Amino acid sequence: GKSGAFHDISILNAAAALMVAARAKDLKGALALAQASIDSGEAANRLQRLVTVSNA
Repeated sequence: GKSGAFHDISILNAAAALMVAARAKDLKGALALAQASIDSGEAANRLQRLVTVSNA
């Protein structure tokens, strides 16, 4: 997988958002979900779709 401070902080921030949004019941699950989403590119794909819809 990817590594580095920026990657790690991105995962932590995404995990916190998942916890606030009640998409994960604990931090361990939120971290796993965030890492999978970021590392697979799914998070970037969803962000791009949001940008496209917002600019339409």
